[in-house]
Amino acid sequence: MSSAIEDNRIIEFARRRLPYGGGSPGDLLVEFGMTPADYLIRLGEICDSPVALRLHPRLRADLRNFVAARTPAPRAAPNRSDQVRRGSRSAAV
Repeated sequence: MSSAIEDNRIIEFARRRLPYGGGSPGDLLVEFGMTPADYLIRLGEICDSPVALRLHPRLRADLRNFVAARTPAPRAAPNRSDQVRRGSRSAAV
């Protein structure tokens, strides 16, 4: 669990770096000890928390858009029919 101080540091870092496409992996590691993926997860969590309600609505939206644009969409787990179709194609080859 992170502290309010750490959340504020992450928000301020994101706000300052947003116009430049965010921080580099090295910046994130030095500032927070996080990989870019961990930083995006944490920033997304902060944007969805009550902490974000005190941010200007435009900044909150910009931060959410930043996270969404850099976070891969979750992939659906293959269902049984997909596996059967794949299996039948490879058997026919």
